[in-house]
Amino acid sequence: MPLSAAQPGLEAQIFAALKKAQLSKNAESATQSLAKDLALAIHTYALQATVNPGQVVTTPPGVVVVGASPAGPVTGATTAPGIGTVTSPGTLS
Repeated sequence: MPLSAAQPGLEAQIFAALKKAQLSKNAESATQSLAKDLALAIHTYALQATVNPGQVVTTPPGVVVVGASPAGPVTGATTAPGIGTVTSPGTLS
């Protein structure tokens, strides 16, 4: 999903985290709880992103490339632009 569609959920989780922290009697535990809840809210939000199919990705000349072969590591640099197109949706994990 586009992250703009996930924003209301993020806002709700942040609001709930702030309210929970306000109710705590101990400032240290409130801060720890708030940090944990905010991190979870941001993580959950970010994982809802999808890659945009049809997006064109270009790699310019001179980009360092590292690979592997039976003989060992292979390194080099691109010599010409590489252009690819995303063909299916993807998600973060």
